[in-house]
Amino acid sequence: MTVLNPSKAHQRSAFAVEDPAYSIFQQKPPRRMEKSWLYPRAEYECFLLCQMRKAVERLKLNVGYPGEFHRPVSRVLFRRELAAGVHPIRVNGSLSVIPNGEEIVIEPKEGERDCFLVHLNTDGILTLQVEVNSTESMLPSIQPEELSGWTASTDGELFEEARPGGDPFGETIPSICLIPTEYAPGRYDAGREILAKVRIFSKQKPEFGAGESQFEMENTDPGICEQTLELTELRSGVWETPDPLAFRYLRVEAETPVRVECDAEFTPARYAGAFASDPELTRIWMVSAYTLRLCMRHFLIDGIKRDRLPWAGDLALSLLADAYTFADPEPVRRTLTVLSRAGIRNTHVNGATDYSLWILISHDLFQRYFSDLPFLRRQYSGIREMAEILLEQAGTGFLPPGDWVFIDWMHSQREPEREWNKAEKQTVLQILFFQAMKASAALAERMGDALFVRRCLDKATELRERLLRRAFDPERGLFRANMENPEDGFYRHANYCAVLSGLVEGDEAKRIMQNLCLSNLPPVGTPYQAALEILAMIRTGLHENALASIRRIWGGMLRKGATTFFEAWDETAAGNAIYSFYGRPCGLSLCHAWSSGPAALLPILFFGCEPLEDGWKSVRFHPSPLLADEDSATIPTPLGEIRFSRTEGKNEQEVPPGIVLSPDC
Repeated sequence: MTVLNPSKAHQRSAFAVEDPAYSIFQQKPPRRMEKSWLYPRAEYECFLLCQMRKAVERLKLNVGYPGEFHRPVSRVLFRRELAAGVHPIRVNGSLSVIPNGEEIVIEPKEGERDCFLVHLNTDGILTLQVEVNSTESMLPSIQPEELSGWTASTDGELFEEARPGGDPFGETIPSICLIPTEYAPGRYDAGREILAKVRIFSKQKPEFGAGESQFEMENTDPGICEQTLELTELRSGVWETPDPLAFRYLRVEAETPVRVECDAEFTPARYAGAFASDPELTRIWMVSAYTLRLCMRHFLIDGIKRDRLPWAGDLALSLLADAYTFADPEPVRRTLTVLSRAGIRNTHVNGATDYSLWILISHDLFQRYFSDLPFLRRQYSGIREMAEILLEQAGTGFLPPGDWVFIDWMHSQREPEREWNKAEKQTVLQILFFQAMKASAALAERMGDALFVRRCLDKATELRERLLRRAFDPERGLFRANMENPEDGFYRHANYCAVLSGLVEGDEAKRIMQNLCLSNLPPVGTPYQAALEILAMIRTGLHENALASIRRIWGGMLRKGATTFFEAWDETAAGNAIYSFYGRPCGLSLCHAWSSGPAALLPILFFGCEPLEDGWKSVRFHPSPLLADEDSATIPTPLGEIRFSRTEGKNEQEVPPGIVLSPDC
């Protein structure tokens, strides 16, 4: 739905725009329009992930990517019932026909590469085999005149609906040309963080550096570089980086004067959502949205400097931010598809037990915010299998931790020199398991799978009883980190996750969050988990605490000059130490999607706006006592834009047809 007139929130927040490709009226840059090709289920998404992983290797990014991922197949069967006649079909790969009892003639179409004319003498079912030598650079696919009605099989037996996708050689992301400002001799500022190819016009090959910070830009030690800083000569006197780099600042040193250009890549997007309040909060929302936008590639990736890959835990937070900003379901669909495709029979998603749980939770969240039942139908067999494996692993007890439980980057309370271990993550892991079982039940209910609904809910009930009995400390009014060893103490994570998951509700949930806010427990490790804690504060009515946390964490980054939000934030760090992570001086990602939480948190905090039914058919609207004049928000939904504002002490709302505000509004 195209906006015909900007909302008050869009107008009031215009001063805070960071994005050079910002637009509220249309997708910018525009999408390249091309006919879709047809593929079997998930093959195209898995191909794109393979291409992205190759780029990570080429750039020598300092990242590990655990887990099992499906590799695209080299041979596919496509099938459809067709009427007698001549049917032109474009093919990527070698083409042959599976005989069905009659002779079928195939001939090249004159003047069109890779296009064939299929001659059918009678009505019937046509089965085509398409094969490529290698899936490293292309995929077996077809482009018929009529896209609907085709099925595809990778094993020759199971045929499923063929799915549309883009270029079989891989999609390219459009770019816009930006000219950075030379603020000192040989030093350039793009004005904000970008992901871009750098092009330098110079007679001699220049010395070159790039960084998210000036500190990183000035580094000349290749041993601590986080990206491969290479230049290739396109033509005489023109040098370019082979791949896009994440940076704000550039260093270009040459004997002759130079000119610098940047081809900044942006996935087409429209700022359908908006939020406006005081200048700091408005900027926090806008920078959150821009952070997410840079991390919207083929998938929702974690960050643009180091990993550039999708992670299941990150997705849950990115999904929420997307729902309140761009409302684009496609990168979420793709991410869920590619991370779910291999299943968890051999290893957990991304190699982490909690990330398998987050995938199930995110599937449920996706339906709540975007309502896409056809997608759920395609994914449900894999979703159910994942849930069944988890149930099998748990048996009559808790879920075993497996090889790796991530949760958050944290250090032990008792031994600050070591990482938070699996035993200290025991309670929060089981709470996430409880939430994943509830999510699995909700997904099964949407599919009419009553028996599996009951099985998942029974497990959730069992987990609730065991956790309340074994992990909750009634004297502290908090959940312990380790059920087996109370000496491991308390961490924040289990407590706010207990609230968000619905393990505890009502007055008890509020009491836990009040206790958590009053405690001297160490803060969470990342803005990712901080956003979840703040959401729990909001849902228990602790609005002032939530607002203070947003200002402290994300406002703190703004005060350090951030134009995108960092992977982690240590407000006690000084100088260049704020850029250090993983034991590396510039290891911290300064543009990380899991830090875009305020894009969703701020509209929820001020207007209490969350969907109560799939696709926002019913909406909770509970204005906060924090509301002041000129505060406003625009919430994009599949049914249209909800517009809230406060003007001269009165709350105003515009709600599109098909959406019902909850009775308590």
